[in-house]
Amino acid sequence: MNNMNKNVWIKHPNSIIRHIILLLALSGFSNLVQASLMIKPTRVVMDERNRSAEVTLLNNSTTTKTYRILWEEKSQKVSGAYQKLDNYEFSASNFIRHSPRKVTIKPGEYQKIKLRVKMPRDLADGEYRSHLLMKVTEDNVDFSKYMDGKEVKGTSAIIIPRLSFSIPVLVRKGKIKTESDITAITLTKNKKGKDIIKADLAHTGDFSSFGNVSAYMKTQSGKAQKIGEANNIALFRGTAKRTVDIPLQVTSVPKGAIIQVLYKGDDEFEGQILGKAAIRH
Repeated sequence: MNNMNKNVWIKHPNSIIRHIILLLALSGFSNLVQASLMIKPTRVVMDERNRSAEVTLLNNSTTTKTYRILWEEKSQKVSGAYQKLDNYEFSASNFIRHSPRKVTIKPGEYQKIKLRVKMPRDLADGEYRSHLLMKVTEDNVDFSKYMDGKEVKGTSAIIIPRLSFSIPVLVRKGKIKTESDITAITLTKNKKGKDIIKADLAHTGDFSSFGNVSAYMKTQSGKAQKIGEANNIALFRGTAKRTVDIPLQVTSVPKGAIIQVLYKGDDEFEGQILGKAAIRH
């Protein structure tokens, strides 16, 4: 999911108030994102046999929300984050029709977005991707509630979360050919000083992979136990490497313990081991 920055100037009877709308891609905003809009599914895959799909938007907030439904092109960074592109060689948006293009959803209600693929006859085999963007509009903004009923003199800054959301939409043609593996495992600490495992995933092929990365620990005195997991890990076409941080569920890893990391397929890859590696601590 992604966020967008925008500045809005509003004339006030006594002053000009600058409303700074900050859309932050921070993990601390995850609860706010989930509370504002629920999206199902968060990943869409279509192919030659399945040419249509639906995305359900549920307004889980207490106010009416209006969204414009658009397309964005993005590349995937090594961290897994997205970078917006002006153009993408393997874009899917040119041959996907979607409706409606704008929705207004009351609190507690939902709206379905319908997608349909019409592939060009000369489309080469491979996977094509665009991101479906649900962009919040200015239609339902009530700035008065941010004023607390007080008269404001001069210039003030009001921070208003204006979150927009996007999900990847994949279109596949031909037989899926993709290879992935885990090339390195490192036991380290995050910025908060907590132990984590960093797993470097490698990927080749014209199709993406998708699954969960799980970490297991085996000591000399005990059985293997699961000590951490990172879910919904995708490596898209063009993503040669991705580093995944796995938060640990144990306070420490004893010396001599063996750590194994598995990249387990999910959804259409369920039941497959997409990559594995092990180290001794």
